Amino acid sequence: MQTQSFPTKSLLRPDQVDSAKDEIKNLEAKLQNKHIEDKGEVQRQLRRTKRDFESQNPLPPENREEEDRMVKRSKHLLSEILPGMCSQEEMRKNPPGAVDKHMAWEKKNKPKILEWKHIMLRLTAGSGQRDVANFERHRPVTSTLSMDNAQIPGKQIFLPDPDAGRGVTFSEAQIAMLRQLSPEIADRLGSLSNAQRTEVKQAMEGIGLTPDPVQSAAGKLGAAKKAAARKRNRKPLTPEQKDALLKRLADARAKKAAMKAQA
Repeated sequence: MQTQSFPTKSLLRPDQVDSAKDEIKNLEAKLQNKHIEDKGEVQRQLRRTKRDFESQNPLPPENREEEDRMVKRSKHLLSEILPGMCSQEEMRKNPPGAVDKHMAWEKKNKPKILEWKHIMLRLTAGSGQRDVANFERHRPVTSTLSMDNAQIPGKQIFLPDPDAGRGVTFSEAQIAMLRQLSPEIADRLGSLSNAQRTEVKQAMEGIGLTPDPVQSAAGKLGAAKKAAARKRNRKPLTPEQKDALLKRLADARAKKAAMKAQA
């Protein structure tokens, strides 16, 4: 069943309603002012202002039945207008294709947008809600256009997963030992996720590669003593330790691959 449509006539916003009322009061006060000589012109201004106000002032629904029709129609219009609307990021950064996308969407939906605004202003007439007819409140957040070569590139900030817990760190001794075994993993430590770093550290601690108290204390020494402490504690891994660490890392990778395959 087709929902009844409503006019697309532009109505006054709440702040415009207040301004129009103030202007009418000022003009009426001028008519009572004995110092105003051309009261005929004031009367003409007052009639024009009252006429415009009466024609553009949003009136509430006449009855409950009309209100129900307006609510249904506004929801229906919203569901038809939103598809294809540029996202907040696309409007802000203006990537290639954003202008054409916005113009095509606006051309297609202009009458519907005007009708929706008309309905919303009438539904909330007298409530003082100033943004009720502001369609920006419904602009989507998810973008469909690539942000490469956008006019305003902006900045991407990647925050850690809130469920990841505290950041996993490695002592200099652990990094040195890991580099002996797998330079590739040691070089990629900075780009690993917190979960991946946890797997590597658990594998190392599982074979006894824990932080050395002497190395930790070296943090309070000078640069030369730090270097000497690192050299003293840089002990090569035994074949058993290497095999155990490789096995634990392989098991962790196999477990992760199996979970990804099941997902």
